[in-house]
Amino acid sequence: MQDNNSQTLFFLGSGNMASAIGRGLVAQNSSLNLGFYDQAWAKALAMTVELPGTKSTRSLPDAVAFADVLLLAVKPQDMPALVDELAPLLRPGQLVLTIAAGLPLAWYQARLPQGTPLVRAMPNTSAAVGEAITGLMAGEFATDAHKTLAEQVFAAVGSFIWLAEEEIHALTAISGSGPAYYYYFTEALAAAGEALGLSPQTAAALARQTAIGAGRLLQVQADSSPTQLREQVTSKGGTTAAALSVFAENEALPQLVQQACRACAERSREMADEN
Repeated sequence: MQDNNSQTLFFLGSGNMASAIGRGLVAQNSSLNLGFYDQAWAKALAMTVELPGTKSTRSLPDAVAFADVLLLAVKPQDMPALVDELAPLLRPGQLVLTIAAGLPLAWYQARLPQGTPLVRAMPNTSAAVGEAITGLMAGEFATDAHKTLAEQVFAAVGSFIWLAEEEIHALTAISGSGPAYYYYFTEALAAAGEALGLSPQTAAALARQTAIGAGRLLQVQADSSPTQLREQVTSKGGTTAAALSVFAENEALPQLVQQACRACAERSREMADEN
């Protein structure tokens, strides 16, 4: 691999996640040179207009020729066609990153040249605001240098954690789908406010900002566990304790969360088997 100061990362696909990562790298003044390729040429061109100093091309062979690192950012159903076209173009040592859901490292290893260094990544939608948590999984030919480069890419949209690929379904259940759970709880909290007599606008504003504030405290008070933060708000015999006793009755909420996450993980396994 070349020195990071002269390396070029080309995005193959210019959808929401690729765009978020590109924006994050530019905002951080990354040493990587960035390029975009998309079959919908206008989408790649729009990114180069938005992010001065980046490049785009209409040609996949040109993108691969320019790149030291390729980030595969197309939908899973479009990945077979892209990989089939990509495989004969790859040079030895080119790092391939993929953010497609449901396709294991073995799927790529069976289709790309022997020895291709691979890193599979699963960021979540909070990448749009630079607050993602990304699970990273290394293929057998990814060196420490490749892993460091992958970390640089995904640190641009938040934090990351390395894990074994067999943990991907649990990761999906907790962080991949997790943002939707918080949104759903916020919806439910707003609905409860309406049921208590608040206007829809007031209930929605209170629920939304409460979620934002609680998340911010989790971030800035990282030395305190969620349990400690909860206990700080909960006075014995007080109003918060009354509400929490309902959630905790017969472990109703914890069990429901576990059941939901198991359902999510099982569906993730099913989708992987379908591929």
